[in-house]
Amino acid sequence: MPSQPNFVRIRSLGAFVLVALLLVTSVIGCSQTPSASSSETASPSSSPSSSSSAAESALSAPETRVFTDGLGREVEIPVHPQRVVVSEFSSQALTVGVKPIGLGPNDLKNAFTQAQLTDIDDVGDPPNAEKILDLKPDLIIFSQYMPEIYPDAMAQIEKIAPVVYIAFEDPIYDVLTTVADALGKTDEAAEWIKGYEAERDQVREEVQEALGEQTVSIFRIQKGRLRIYLSTNFGGYALRSALGAKAPEAVQEEIAKAKWANAVEISLEKLPEYAGDKMLVIVAGEGDDQDEYQAIKDTALWKSLPAVKNGDVYFLDTLKYYNSDNVTVRETMKEMAALLTGKAP
Repeated sequence: MPSQPNFVRIRSLGAFVLVALLLVTSVIGCSQTPSASSSETASPSSSPSSSSSAAESALSAPETRVFTDGLGREVEIPVHPQRVVVSEFSSQALTVGVKPIGLGPNDLKNAFTQAQLTDIDDVGDPPNAEKILDLKPDLIIFSQYMPEIYPDAMAQIEKIAPVVYIAFEDPIYDVLTTVADALGKTDEAAEWIKGYEAERDQVREEVQEALGEQTVSIFRIQKGRLRIYLSTNFGGYALRSALGAKAPEAVQEEIAKAKWANAVEISLEKLPEYAGDKMLVIVAGEGDDQDEYQAIKDTALWKSLPAVKNGDVYFLDTLKYYNSDNVTVRETMKEMAALLTGKAP
């Protein structure tokens, strides 16, 4: 179930000031007595027009609330933010109907949301404080790692607008719901999750029926690097948490070591231990990574793998599996389900 929203503490500053002004005006009015001086011009500080203007200004101030972020910080943020900058949470924002005004470059690579991001400013990596200042945000949402990686930049950015840091945990039930909470859009997130769960349950049943007791591994081949993905990002979450595909024993052991571990690098000689009955392989279609794959596939070790012998190796588009947001999880879940059930075109 989606996590509950953070405790909301509305600060109706405008209403408070208005009441105070009315009380002051009432007291002043009651204390005055008719006299020759009553026709004299009132001072600017006590004029009705001045009081009215101050009250209207107070009422127009945005309401705020206290939000506890992924670093345990209590941050005062707008109840209804209008101009939001994110580092890598644009998919979550778009999911709940909020289009950011600035984002980090990694999000621009998201194959599933690129079309919606063409007119949004790239704030850079490391984030550019001057560029963010020019955007005049009223809320900034960054990952929990940013203060550690870019302490100087974040110290400047925290002076521009309220900054909340998001912890990288479950991409749907933690990250999506937390970003939605910060944006004041928890109902929209809950509705999306409801649709996702219905779709997930259907394809999961189909996959598990097709696989039976067969195991599935997902890994990425890069130049000089072979990584097995576990149960969180880069396709691992969709394969394990969404589809419930059984992992080889060696992969299960790696998953058990760390709850949110995302990948483990192995040598080619170790591949038979981690390779499942079916293998999902992420590799670029050209360049150094593809050259690495071509060298691996010509080895006797590769040719000896059961999945290779049985024609159960499926290749995945690197760009589609680059991110780990809720939209990517949903779309890659459907693609992997189609491959594993034999329904892919």
